[in-house]
Amino acid sequence: MYHITARKDSVSLELANRIIHYLNKKNIKFAIDKNINLIGTKKSLNEAEADFILAVGDDNIILRTFRELGKREIPVLGIASMQSFLAQSDANNFENHINLINKNKFGIFKRSRIVAKVDNKKYSALNDIGIFSSKSASLVRYDLNINDELLWKDSADGLIVATPTGSTGYSYSAHGPIILDEPSVLSVTPISSIEKKSSIIIPNDSSILINNIQVNNPIVIMDGDVRVQLRKDSLSIEKSKYDACFVQFSKEYAIEDKLKKRTVKLSREKTRNLPASAKLVYQTLSYEGNLTQKELINLTYLPERTVRHALEILLKKELITVEPYLNDARQSIYVV
Repeated sequence: MYHITARKDSVSLELANRIIHYLNKKNIKFAIDKNINLIGTKKSLNEAEADFILAVGDDNIILRTFRELGKREIPVLGIASMQSFLAQSDANNFENHINLINKNKFGIFKRSRIVAKVDNKKYSALNDIGIFSSKSASLVRYDLNINDELLWKDSADGLIVATPTGSTGYSYSAHGPIILDEPSVLSVTPISSIEKKSSIIIPNDSSILINNIQVNNPIVIMDGDVRVQLRKDSLSIEKSKYDACFVQFSKEYAIEDKLKKRTVKLSREKTRNLPASAKLVYQTLSYEGNLTQKELINLTYLPERTVRHALEILLKKELITVEPYLNDARQSIYVV
């Protein structure tokens, strides 16, 4: 039994329809998330009694699926309709991969999740959890405690706690360490630390307390998507008891293999003499792929004017190119 969820854009819905047609042809049982406009038996993800979930779209839909699963460890097969780092399949291979699942020729790779306790409410994330000011260009003053012991006091643009999966995302763009495979660790990375604090690696059974937070309107962000206003001056983060279960077939679709392909494209020599904002924008484009200006602002947390200036520098240096964005003629897409 499969449960199908998808992004609501036309490309993802078209691919989801192809998947539904294939499942019907093979007489394979499935249900469709009731929040998407497709024909078939509808259920919410909370009601799903599926053996596998097919998440069609990009990384955001895969991350959202795991957040909505909560304590349930149902295996997820991500099927990319656009660029995706976490997806294990795509439009060209989903039929073969569904067949492999039905023949029981697959593995399950478990990835750690983390949980933030924000004002007595818990929020989970697969990639990372960060704290920032909701007002751009504002420093966050905070104390970092590991296992009830003060590690440091710092002022920075923010602080991000990442899982091994998330270490290849925004944390990596902020010069955090790459954590390959799935060791039992987490990374803690200050963003533009005034006091020159560097990333640290800690055991994933550590308790993390960020307190004495001093900034106007602090905001906690889970997986770059869920944003929660912090009303107290502290929050805690710990490893979730429940893992994210990925269907896995071969190394071709493994995250670590994709990471190696990404890092080959990077050349730090090209950005050596650029401003820090231009370096961050260039790294983000290199790691995340083609992005619009709005997407760059959301991923880097830089002000719009700073991102625009960084793009102008990169275009002048011919490190990136700009192309029309077919989904929205009002925007452009930037390409390394």
